[in-house]
Amino acid sequence: MNNTERILSGIAGNPWVGLQKADERWSAYKQGPRSIPTVVTEQSAPLAAEIDYDVAICGGTLGILLGAALAVKGWRVAVLERQALRGRDQEWNISRRELDTFVSLDLLSEDELENAIASQYNPGRISFTGGDELWIQDVLNIGVDPVYLLETLKQKFLANGGTLLEHTAFQSATVYRNGVSIQTVPSSVPSSEPQTVTSRLLIDAMGHFSPMVQQARQGQPPDAVCMVVGTCAQGYEHNQTGDLIASFTPIQNQCQYFWEAFPARDGRTTYLFTYLDAHPSRPSLTALFEDYFALLPDYQNVSLNQLDFVRALFGFFPCYKDSPLQYP
Repeated sequence: MNNTERILSGIAGNPWVGLQKADERWSAYKQGPRSIPTVVTEQSAPLAAEIDYDVAICGGTLGILLGAALAVKGWRVAVLERQALRGRDQEWNISRRELDTFVSLDLLSEDELENAIASQYNPGRISFTGGDELWIQDVLNIGVDPVYLLETLKQKFLANGGTLLEHTAFQSATVYRNGVSIQTVPSSVPSSEPQTVTSRLLIDAMGHFSPMVQQARQGQPPDAVCMVVGTCAQGYEHNQTGDLIASFTPIQNQCQYFWEAFPARDGRTTYLFTYLDAHPSRPSLTALFEDYFALLPDYQNVSLNQLDFVRALFGFFPCYKDSPLQYP
């Protein structure tokens, strides 16, 4: 059993299973063009039914941020989320000036903003082997609690008349001259009935792997990919500063490895990320994780046996030259 399977299998929720699923998706991307179903169609006629909302947003994690801002301004907004709307346990890192936008948009009070902050640190380091280290103040040094933030924005959204459709997965959409008809299916609650939502505008907030994005890209392979693996763990002796970006190894597997590290509420988070194309020979996320665990002791001056791993983090993000994406 390799380090990746051994460590991830011992973390609550068994992220080893999720890593294997992510690798299956990454493998499919490396095989070249993929067959993509059509989920969005057009009709030249107007939408006959009365339109339910001004804006419908598919994807709750990002969608609730935009949805709450629009609801506060008086728009009729529906947010569709295929699961229960809940933030993940791992903090989001942000700078204070960016975070203050929530207050200026009347989405959070000053007290709510402070309650959303799970961790803070200073300074952050930029380091490359052979070069001078740079230490930066107040950049991505605040860890926001996504569970608290999304729940608070959810309540703000609902209090301002927003409609939240949880356990409701996007299936397809038909675009008419005056609006959009969105077909949904129940996802996690078997007793839920399928329903149609109509809106003047449909916003896709489902991310890189959205079925609408897949249709617009027509299954074309990405021009580049950012691969990320990492963990949050307890047991680090030094946990007062962070790394915004660091690199301390030569090129391996035709990749330059970059690192990020910062204090978190539950310990210390460290990431290894790299950029590459989608050639079939490129390494799997599991292989990258093996390099992560092999290099982590040198990077953080710590033995793996000292660490209590709390969470595992991994994913890949496809990139395209013709960006931002223009929907047909």
